[in-house]
Amino acid sequence: MNKLVLSTVITPEVQGDEQFFARKARSKDFDGLMDPIIGFDHFELKHDIFGPHPHAGMSAISYVFEDSAPYHSIDSLGNNVLITAGSLLWTYAGKGVVHSEFPVPDGATVEGLQLFVNIPAAKKQQAPKSVFIDHSQIPEITEEGVRIRVICGKSGDVINKIETPEVLTMLHVFLEAGKEFAHTLPAQWSGTIIVIEGYFDFITNQATTELEEGMVISGAHSDNDELLKFIAITNCQFILISGKPLNETLFSKGAMVMDSEQALSDAIENYKNGKMGFIEMEGESRNVIQPIE
Repeated sequence: MNKLVLSTVITPEVQGDEQFFARKARSKDFDGLMDPIIGFDHFELKHDIFGPHPHAGMSAISYVFEDSAPYHSIDSLGNNVLITAGSLLWTYAGKGVVHSEFPVPDGATVEGLQLFVNIPAAKKQQAPKSVFIDHSQIPEITEEGVRIRVICGKSGDVINKIETPEVLTMLHVFLEAGKEFAHTLPAQWSGTIIVIEGYFDFITNQATTELEEGMVISGAHSDNDELLKFIAITNCQFILISGKPLNETLFSKGAMVMDSEQALSDAIENYKNGKMGFIEMEGESRNVIQPIE
């Protein structure tokens, strides 16, 4: 019977400048315990730093914090979405899509989480699609000094009914000092905790770990449902993401993540040949060029 295995606690360095900075974590640093998460950026940015860029074989999930400026997303399928504060856009890249995301207005500060999640090898050639979850569609668990936003998936009896391309639970947890919250991690699932601010104790059957702002920890491999308990030392907030590991080898270049070297090479060629479409920049204008069949 396998027990829950916890990773080393890692505090990613802040990278960037006043125009864009982020704490970046990648699964390779967590001994596979993040799977199906490939990595994430907890970011702040003020301008369109990256321009139009391709994704393939994975999901790019943009979650914008509640005190953030809006984040505008346009992709080569023609999706045009304003990700308002507290909302999420799930871009399921499949065989490939090009998108561009930027603050509204330019110069305003967007803060949020950019999450990269693997797609099963058998689904990597599916057509891309996007799912928008407006802040008003996110249910909450509320008690005195406790607030949990169930961004997708479920916690206890509270379920976000919006259907997402893959099964994933994502919680944004706010606790006042001395308050606590518990969540059950399903058997064989992984769980990753990203501390946004404050201090708290993270308690499992195996260990008690004090976590603070910027820290990240992952756990997986348990054959049993695992109770994860959080007790706030100060006012704090963190994000908990959990999903079922895929246990698949990844071949990647940039934001293209495939299951073989050949598939990755094919994705790169498809992008170059316009099969993912494109977004042309003309000053502040963005013109969508549909994918070539």
